[in-house]
Amino acid sequence: MSESERKFEMSRAVTKDKINIREHSVIRCTAVMIAAAVISMSTVLGKPSPFAASFAAAMSGIDCISAFVGSVAGYILGGNYTDGVTVTSALLSVVAIRMIVSRRKSAVSEIVSAVTAAGSVFAANFLTSSTVSEVMNCIILSVMAGGGAVVALRLSRLAEKREIAKITVRSDPHSFICVLGGCAIVSGILSHYSVGIFNIGIIFASCLSLCSAMKYGRGAGAVCGAVSALGCAVATADYAFLAAVVAPAAAVGGMFSGGRKLSAAGGFVLTATLGTALFGMDNSKLAVVACIFMSSAVFMLLPAKLTAEQGDIARVKAGENSVRKLFSKRLKFAGGAIAEVRRTVSITAEKLDNNIGSDISWVYNTACDEICRKCRYNMQCWGKEYGDSIKQFAKITNMVKSGESVGSDAFSEPLSERCPKKQELIDKIRRLCDVYVASSTEKRRIARMRNILTAQLSATEQILSQLSDEIENSGEIEPQYNKTASNVLSKLGCEDADAVNVELGEQGRMFVEAYSDTGFFASKQDICEAMTLAFRRRFDLPTLSRVGGACKLSLFSGTTYTLDVEICQISKTEGTACGDYYESFIDKNGTAYVVLSDGMGSGGRARVDSSFACAMLIRLLQAGVGVEAAISVINTSLVCKSSDESFATLEICAVDLYSGKIDLYKAGSANTYIKCGNRFVTIGCKGLPIGVKDEPVYDRRTFTIGSRDMIVMTSDGAELNEKWLYREMDKQPDLKEFSKEVANTARFYAGDEKSDDISVIAMRLSR
Repeated sequence: MSESERKFEMSRAVTKDKINIREHSVIRCTAVMIAAAVISMSTVLGKPSPFAASFAAAMSGIDCISAFVGSVAGYILGGNYTDGVTVTSALLSVVAIRMIVSRRKSAVSEIVSAVTAAGSVFAANFLTSSTVSEVMNCIILSVMAGGGAVVALRLSRLAEKREIAKITVRSDPHSFICVLGGCAIVSGILSHYSVGIFNIGIIFASCLSLCSAMKYGRGAGAVCGAVSALGCAVATADYAFLAAVVAPAAAVGGMFSGGRKLSAAGGFVLTATLGTALFGMDNSKLAVVACIFMSSAVFMLLPAKLTAEQGDIARVKAGENSVRKLFSKRLKFAGGAIAEVRRTVSITAEKLDNNIGSDISWVYNTACDEICRKCRYNMQCWGKEYGDSIKQFAKITNMVKSGESVGSDAFSEPLSERCPKKQELIDKIRRLCDVYVASSTEKRRIARMRNILTAQLSATEQILSQLSDEIENSGEIEPQYNKTASNVLSKLGCEDADAVNVELGEQGRMFVEAYSDTGFFASKQDICEAMTLAFRRRFDLPTLSRVGGACKLSLFSGTTYTLDVEICQISKTEGTACGDYYESFIDKNGTAYVVLSDGMGSGGRARVDSSFACAMLIRLLQAGVGVEAAISVINTSLVCKSSDESFATLEICAVDLYSGKIDLYKAGSANTYIKCGNRFVTIGCKGLPIGVKDEPVYDRRTFTIGSRDMIVMTSDGAELNEKWLYREMDKQPDLKEFSKEVANTARFYAGDEKSDDISVIAMRLSR
């Protein structure tokens, strides 16, 4: 398939998705109206159902209006319009308030919606109340409306994230209670509707309890059956005994299912029939038995996906998590092995470095041992006159080492008259001094190489440890989500994206990661829209990165903040390359990295060092290496890169776009200026540029900023007046114009004598 054909197919797939969304909107509005009509036609305590207001309070936008229209239609069709006039008026207030607060998806907006639903139902029913019992009923109905709104809001949020089936009492007790409340409310509403002798509410409650028992076990089935049956009993007094029948029947069905629907249905029907018979048999009980038989038939017709045992998925997850944990432990073990190698290298070096003396005294001591050992004056020179002899030989050795001409006249009295081997000693000292200098040079070279090796081993150990922690502490793996994401990428033209992983992290964050050997042909916008449609979550634009021939796609759910970044760079000499280098990206955790590096000097030579440091660091961060380990690797790389001095400043600003937390790393960099609310802070640097020492020396600062706060990063060439800069930052300027103004001002005041490459990066955090 040619490139043009591929793009055409991709655009057609995206267009089809958009058409489906529009069609789905019509279907959704229709479904909302039907649901609202069904709710409004039911009654509670002889009054129009308060759950119509709860349902409207959980909707937003066009869905809220659809719920209102459906409720009015339900009152008309159900013959309750006269009683529902006041409730209809109350619904208008619910819709009005909901249209205002629904855009802000926060706890406060949900509380306002629930209180509005409760208050409107109370007001609507209180106007027609004339007795104390009716007032009490008003209070009960208003509580039902408020509670129903809380339940509906929580369930709608869980449904959007497709997490209803994963809620447990341990993972999220509040959501678990809301799910049970939703089962009771739906069963109670449906129990008002019958087809012949078959009651829809009883059939729904029985099917739901059977599905729960089959999918989650007998305990879940019993709880779900009891709650659903209680909902039917509250709606109709004739079904007060139903909970005592359905709950044990669901438990028995789950106990004997063995993964087979027929066994579960048989155990449920038998137990429920016997339980009903215990309460006596009349026409109403026979109708309940008929409903139970009908529910078992409906249960048998349900798709296998709805009744599949949760244990199958749990086993898949457990298998994947076990492999992930094993891989994490292997990485950590490999990191420990690297640490052992590093320590062994250091210990071995200490043992082997003792073959030649550590100072210059080794030269004359060795020479005197060999030449003076058989001399008849040995005891005189190295006994009675030891101090004078040592001083003379140390003086002669230093003269030889410094390259001076040394002859027999270098010896002073009385050693000069007495010693018969002066020239032999001088020649021996000269040869040994050459050996010592060569050995010392080699030892320094090996020590430097050993330091670099141990630094690299330490960085490798750190990388393995960080990767191990990231794998072990990564979000929950969802096999069904992986398949969905793989299908989406396949439709967009990337058919070889077989390594696809979807994780769910804290606060419902979703992260999609995929690898491909040929690349991702769809645009970032198309990938983002397709994933948004598939998972019903808002995603930010994906990040595409390449290492070698492989391509990596990173996509994460919408963040709380966005980081706007603008940069202005001015070269020291017009027409030459700027010695500063800048790059940025956003990682899979929603952390934005902004990196600025300033090479030694200015122009092209400085550009080589800064671009090398900055680009290499970004590649390591994109590959999942931690910041500190990446700095260590870049430091040793600069040390080894060239025989000439090669170093560069480095400043890394890591911004968590979910919380606003910032980690600022500074290695020899210039000042950073921060505006946080009404406060202004200047952060200097005590660290050294990377590449200066074998071990990197840098500062790390951690702080948190909020919406509309600013950060200004600069290079060494930008010397600024802080008061002026803070006044300009306080004006909330346009970032592009602001960065240009700051850079030009710094260049103007620097003059020709102090001029250097200038870089100014202006950043602002926004919701």
